[in-house]
Amino acid sequence: MNFRKKLNPTDIDSVREILQSSSFFYDYEIDVAQELVQENLIKGQEKSGYIFIIAEKNDTPIAFACYGKTPCTADSFDLYWIAVHQNQKNTGIGKGLMRLIEADIATLGGKNIWIETSSRPLYEPTRMFYLKTGYDLVAQLPNFYGKNDNKHIFLKNLEPLIDRL
Repeated sequence: MNFRKKLNPTDIDSVREILQSSSFFYDYEIDVAQELVQENLIKGQEKSGYIFIIAEKNDTPIAFACYGKTPCTADSFDLYWIAVHQNQKNTGIGKGLMRLIEADIATLGGKNIWIETSSRPLYEPTRMFYLKTGYDLVAQLPNFYGKNDNKHIFLKNLEPLIDRL
């Protein structure tokens, strides 16, 4: 398996395929993810503010993550997306991506990673993944996404990791 940060134009479709395979996301959410890929391709990582890591197997994208510095903060980053193709779930790719994200954010001076997700039952494995990878559930905003669909906010402080670098 290979990981890369440089996006290719074909990644627009690859991101759609990965997200559609999970059946978690609405079409408009997938459209947003594709727009972030386009923004990165057009403006570059620095100007777009969107950093990607693509996981590939046999030169085929099978997972990706998108994150970036949280505007108007000293050292916080948001993890916008992390997704693994459905046929690659439970293989450790998500954990590997998470380690790469955390190491990259630490080298960029980030100290906090914030993640937001839905409270819908479909997202229970996602929330458990965040907890198992060391993130703390720090807030819940009721009915944020819709009726009975709360926003769950997770946080991981990277200062212990930074001390080891």
